[in-house]
Amino acid sequence: MRILFLAHSFNSLTQRLFVELRSRGHEVSVEFDINDSVTLEAVEAFDPELILAPFLKRAIPEQVWANYPCFVVHPGIVGDRGPSALDWAILDGETRWGVTVLQANAEMDAGDVWASVEFPMREASKSSLYRGEVTTAAVSAVLKAIERFRDPDVRPTPPDAIAAH
Repeated sequence: MRILFLAHSFNSLTQRLFVELRSRGHEVSVEFDINDSVTLEAVEAFDPELILAPFLKRAIPEQVWANYPCFVVHPGIVGDRGPSALDWAILDGETRWGVTVLQANAEMDAGDVWASVEFPMREASKSSLYRGEVTTAAVSAVLKAIERFRDPDVRPTPPDAIAAH
């Protein structure tokens, strides 16, 4: 499958997903999402079957998500929305957290859910959790989401139809 990564940076999570998907035979290209024109040019040049956003700091342009399947990797449980999700989970003393892969749409982190994987939180720094549990959950969730996406009989689930913990 031709997969285009849109990412703010090629961080540890993005690198791990890149390696995992390439090792499974996917053709993966990475584009730094710095502005709409660069993103649109990358999409047009690569013509992906799927766009994956493992680490973004801005919304995917409507011209892209309206015409291509776009999966956002959100470091939060189903129903969690917005930036700094892991920071808030740590500050709020959450005992379980997760990663959700959702379809990009007009609202940030509000799209239909393709996969979600939860994990127990441990007392650790954000960076340790991100490089450990979040990355492991993200790989699992992305692989599940791609498997579901490739099955023509499977559709994503609206987030309000999934009971959050």
